[in-house]
Amino acid sequence: MPRGIRRQSLYLFGAMILLFLINLYFASEGEATVEEQMKYYPNMQKSESSEADPVPIEKEARKVKCSADGQQLTCLRDDADYYFPFNFLKKRFDISGHATDNDTFEWITSYARVKIPDFKAYNYTSEFGHFASYSVETRDRVRCINPDTGVPMSTQWDPTPYYYPIQIAQYGLQHYSRMVDEDRSEVRVAELGKEHRDWQGTASTVHQISIRTYFTDNETKTEYVNISSSSSLTNGGVYLYLKQDPDLHIVEFSWRPQANASFTLMLQVRETGAVILLNYVQTDDPRCVWADGVAAGEDRISFTYSLGDQADRWSNVSRDLQVDAARAMTSNGSGKKTDNIIYHPGDLKFISVGFRGEATLVQRIWQRTQVHRQLFHTAANWAVSQQDEKGGWPIPVERSIADRKLVLPPGWYSAMAQGHMISLLTRAWHDTRDENYLVSAVKALGLFEKLAQDGGVRNDFVGKLAWYEEYPTTPGSFVLNGFMYSLIGLYDLSSIPEQNFLNKTIADGIMKASHLYSTGMQSLLALLPLYDTGSGSIYDLRHLGLASAPNLARWDYHAVHVYLLQWLYLVSGEEQLAEIGQRWAGYARGNRAKHN
Repeated sequence: MPRGIRRQSLYLFGAMILLFLINLYFASEGEATVEEQMKYYPNMQKSESSEADPVPIEKEARKVKCSADGQQLTCLRDDADYYFPFNFLKKRFDISGHATDNDTFEWITSYARVKIPDFKAYNYTSEFGHFASYSVETRDRVRCINPDTGVPMSTQWDPTPYYYPIQIAQYGLQHYSRMVDEDRSEVRVAELGKEHRDWQGTASTVHQISIRTYFTDNETKTEYVNISSSSSLTNGGVYLYLKQDPDLHIVEFSWRPQANASFTLMLQVRETGAVILLNYVQTDDPRCVWADGVAAGEDRISFTYSLGDQADRWSNVSRDLQVDAARAMTSNGSGKKTDNIIYHPGDLKFISVGFRGEATLVQRIWQRTQVHRQLFHTAANWAVSQQDEKGGWPIPVERSIADRKLVLPPGWYSAMAQGHMISLLTRAWHDTRDENYLVSAVKALGLFEKLAQDGGVRNDFVGKLAWYEEYPTTPGSFVLNGFMYSLIGLYDLSSIPEQNFLNKTIADGIMKASHLYSTGMQSLLALLPLYDTGSGSIYDLRHLGLASAPNLARWDYHAVHVYLLQWLYLVSGEEQLAEIGQRWAGYARGNRAKHN
């Protein structure tokens, strides 16, 4: 071969090797980039090309007997490997999985999706985390939204409904977050009752006759209607037909009832055709809502909601048709989670709202798509009115932990409740500039300074590190998520500029909140490693005081841990929180700490 041609061949061969190495370098860099993105954005999925090729199962795979730590199983075997049943693996390794549409089975380490905050900056005016996506009122443990107080009642730890401050604060923060998040232009309203003919009445017998009298206030020009009819729940009374728009699921009106007055919402389940009657009666009944048998049958069911005593005073009533129907129907079940009913827009046909007995109403009745600001204020006002002399919101039921090794009697306080309420109250002040909300928030700080054994919410880990307890037991339980939520509440109050206030109590309280937050953050940074299992996280540290097995966090609580760590990193700038949050997010994808 001539020397020139040989030299050209060598150059070409060298160029090919160089291109191959460059391609290999960028391919490895691309893989590192994917891994780095997965590290910082745990919800991102790898592309199919980056996944390992599936291991083929040979056609001659056959059933064989196998054993796992003495447990006898039926497995599959081919010439290359053994294959264990997924139901066994699911229980053994706390994993999930499902078949996809293309007949592929997908193994999922965490059944809970790990999220990170989608905001870059946060303060007391912001949405509260991702609470805009919450739906407190549809939780299975919520018996009802009390018609008298307007806030949820819980059956989480007692079958008789009670007010649970954490739940009420979350309800208010949910509606605040939706109020901030939603486009006001999408809010729609329908007006009912403007014309006299809109107000229908039963008059089939003498006993069912209904009277409507209309008049106008000369000063305010407000139009009213007086109604008078039999107070029996079997009487149709005076009623108005509702708009059929499925998004207009809020009914709102103002009335001044006499002692015998009640109102009824009539709905129909589109799928079954069953009619639901919701009777709101002036009675104090601890059940809140129950099946009353007034109109029982295969195609009709009737419930009563306890309205409390509203006689001879003006009240603004706002009811969510979907929520009230769902809570009523759920109360008729066995109480299992599978019985929890949730209605969505379009599931129900709205029929009518009816009134009976003696009452005066503002003639206009409204159907709305949402009333987030009103519900947010209702929760905040409940917080101010129900705060006790210690600055807390006591939980009125017993809480037992670890097979009753730790028991909190009725009347205990929770740092998570205190923190949530502070977050709610600071936002109520922001929305109204009413300083009573901040006075209440400052008053809530007192329990953070008192030890659990003295009726407060603080335990000191090994006598040195202050921990604000979701469940203030003795010895301490040191629940992680409740502690971090309490820090968010303290941060919210501490971030309000104290120089804006002539009220020294508020200004001093803001400084105290800052100190409590800083103290708690130091404890969090010091103790976080104790919650790391190398493959997940621990819910609390009860095992240290009880000398018991650790209480591992379920995947949904693990996801909450990751979110809160990233949230607190955004407000504190502490890199350790981000690093641990990223590592814990990796655990939810199957990553594990290295062994020795």
